[in-house]
Amino acid sequence: MASRAHRLVFALLFALAQGTATARNLEAQVLDPRAGIFLARGCTECHGVWALHLRARSDVGPDLTFAYADVQARFNESLAAFLYNPSGVMRLLLVEHVHLSLADRDSITHVLEGIYREHRAQLDDDAIPIAGAVPW
Repeated sequence: MASRAHRLVFALLFALAQGTATARNLEAQVLDPRAGIFLARGCTECHGVWALHLRARSDVGPDLTFAYADVQARFNESLAAFLYNPSGVMRLLLVEHVHLSLADRDSITHVLEGIYREHRAQLDDDAIPIAGAVPW
């Protein structure tokens, strides 16, 4: 427990020195290290990630918990393809303000795919079976 507390205090002091994070988001990073990339790259300025307990500083962009499937439905391309060649506001942001390396894009895609699959499996497990239904 002391180790977690020390990490949280250190992360909080570091973030406050940079002016980049809220205490809630820092705690989320300590609880789930996958939150780190979203905090480090500034994604939480516009986007929350409910599954990682990350809140957006402003609710400008959509929550990214289901982005892995949402991007496919909205833009008819995979999340990986979208991050490499975004459209709309994200194109402007990724070109002008947020500079993601290839490794950052791959990591974000990997984390969001994992989150999507975890929560999708949980939803499938929680589904009420329909009497007489034949599984696909």
